Amino acid sequence: MEFTPCLLRTARPGGGELIRLGHPLLDAYLDLVTARARPNTVLATAFDLKVFFGVINKEPGEVVTNDVLAFIKAQREPTRGATVVRIEDGESGLSARTIKRRLASIAGLYEYLIIRGDTACSEPGASRVGAATSGAARGPRHPADPGSADLATCDRP
Repeated sequence: MEFTPCLLRTARPGGGELIRLGHPLLDAYLDLVTARARPNTVLATAFDLKVFFGVINKEPGEVVTNDVLAFIKAQREPTRGATVVRIEDGESGLSARTIKRRLASIAGLYEYLIIRGDTACSEPGASRVGAATSGAARGPRHPADPGSADLATCDRP
């Protein structure tokens, strides 16, 4: 089953806004973010997750580390043609700041799903999608780092 995210914004009866993506796991996570963050942060998180699931085209519980790495690569691709580059650094694709924000949204979601036990990778001590995203944002880890488990651990059907 493939999931197509759809960002829905509706007014709450008591005031404020209810933001949904149309998937029970993602909507439950957005409820958590809503309880902890400001409305613009909730909207940004929902948009980041919409973009992520629009690119990888998988159910949230089926995402593995390679999907996140493919997403990072897709975000670095030119968006308006190969000749259009950012003035800031001469690179194509989205800015590193935007990619890091999107990875933070993805990592937060998968930390939440791991705690709930709703991911394909939930055995203790295994490399997690959330750990892979934070490592990808920071760069490679040192082999002696206890968090540098083999990333292929969770890449199973």
